[in-house]
Amino acid sequence: MSLLIVRLVVFVLLFWVGFRLWQFWQAKQQPNTHLTHQNKGGSETMVRCAECGVHLPSTSAMKAGEHYFCCREHQASFEKE
Repeated sequence: MSLLIVRLVVFVLLFWVGFRLWQFWQAKQQPNTHLTHQNKGGSETMVRCAECGVHLPSTSAMKAGEHYFCCREHQASFEKE
């Protein structure tokens, strides 16, 4: 009976090691999109919309004077005030 338990434990350990190796191999096969995107784009300055307060990249924002806006509607609303 104890030999059967030892065989079962060895089988479970081998299965676990094989599964972990398979997971490691799968992770190596998939590109890390976060790191790839970060390396391609580099760092970008984030600015705050003067109307709603949302933060967005400076290249996507609209600048009017010294203020940044996320859309034309927020720019018009801010200028009315």
